[in-house]
Amino acid sequence: MRFLTSRILPCTLVGLLIAGCSDNAPYYDGERPNVVLFIIDTLRADKLSSYGYPADTSPALTRLSEQGVQFDTVIAQTSWTMPSVGSMMASRYPRSLGLYKEDAQRVPDSAEMLAEILKRAGYATYGITANPNLNKRYNFHQGFDEYHESVVVFRSEREDVPEGKVFYEDGLLRTAPDITESVLEYTRRLDGAAPAFVMIDLMEVHEYAFGKLRRPEYDDMFEGEPSKHYLQMVRQVTDDIGVFVERLSAVPGWEDTLYVFTSDHGEGLLDHPNVSPSKGHGSLLYGSHVSVPWIMYNPSWRPTRARVTERVRLLDLVPTILDYVNVEAPSILEGVSVLPLIEGEPVELPPIFIAETQFRDFRKVSAIGDQWQLIENRARHRGLPLLELQAWKGRPNGKLTDQGARNPGHVSRMREYLIEWEAKYKKAKPSKIEEELDDATRSQLEAVGYLGGDDEEYAEDHDEKFDEEVDDEE
Repeated sequence: MRFLTSRILPCTLVGLLIAGCSDNAPYYDGERPNVVLFIIDTLRADKLSSYGYPADTSPALTRLSEQGVQFDTVIAQTSWTMPSVGSMMASRYPRSLGLYKEDAQRVPDSAEMLAEILKRAGYATYGITANPNLNKRYNFHQGFDEYHESVVVFRSEREDVPEGKVFYEDGLLRTAPDITESVLEYTRRLDGAAPAFVMIDLMEVHEYAFGKLRRPEYDDMFEGEPSKHYLQMVRQVTDDIGVFVERLSAVPGWEDTLYVFTSDHGEGLLDHPNVSPSKGHGSLLYGSHVSVPWIMYNPSWRPTRARVTERVRLLDLVPTILDYVNVEAPSILEGVSVLPLIEGEPVELPPIFIAETQFRDFRKVSAIGDQWQLIENRARHRGLPLLELQAWKGRPNGKLTDQGARNPGHVSRMREYLIEWEAKYKKAKPSKIEEELDDATRSQLEAVGYLGGDDEEYAEDHDEKFDEEVDDEE
């Protein structure tokens, strides 16, 4: 590491969460810690209690953030799963990886994925996902010794279920307790033979609207709150994560483990009623879609700062993890380590962050500053001008909240930055998937809202709420 942190010895997880520990010694002693990365699919930062939500939606993560470090403002580089996780795990913009459309391409073999980098450094690597968007078809298993993909088949007949898959009515998407139990079994098999990297993708929050993964004890929570079912699943999955962290910390050899909690994107939750669709994700680039959490915790580590207020990108997550475990980051990575921010040291980050999406018929790119967000809507989108300027900390609602006409200077400067950024980061050719999409995989993706799933149906059902005017092109 490039700076001093502290180790807390001895310290049990329970004691740390309740009372804290204070016996400090130099942290890095030559033995690299384990790393466990949680990707909590579809989790908006502002719905977590530690990020300011008034209800107690995530007490387990709050406790971990108080003893670790929380990055208060984190911007994802796109607003749907496949390109966002690809960008996160390779620390490169989606366009640099050629990730644009649903099921049209895969992560290129040339990408330097986090699992590959850590494996070369001597780590054992284990990945497990409940989301079919991260299956081997899209090359997300790259660098993992073991990789367990989603196996649920949704809209097919039982007799058509391929070998190794499970019909949806016979077995739901893998739940957090099921997945984390598999991880615990793996750690026991590993038996401390090497430091390990584990990636876990959980789908409870993504599936909030259907209720199939919700347990009865959460059914009555958050009555009267907007999007109560979403909040119920946030509480359920974060409770499950808290239990897992406590159990894993008791496994011999896992006392020194860095836990990283984040998400791939957010969710609209009808926060933008004059823009259709405003419920799901992928179609917009507002904060509801691209503001995600990022919390780091290690029971053997007490960081200098518990809250980092400087803005960071999801693009910076991999370089930061590599910095933490003292593994050199490849030069091809486009993010930077923000670990020095925890010590109050400066980090050179761009003044404006970029997010973009090419999801079905929606094509957008956005420049995000401290106060303003400029969005170029490069395809007609009902309720939106082709160019809009929104207050970043406001609640954007398409044309009704567009501030572009009142702030032409901001529009001009941010658009100039966007032009320069696109000139620097050219669009790469996609790594196409050669084999045809089989019916079982298509059914999986459709059932979780991709390839023309629930978001599109929602928009069609609610079109009567929106005017039929066509935006003027200027």
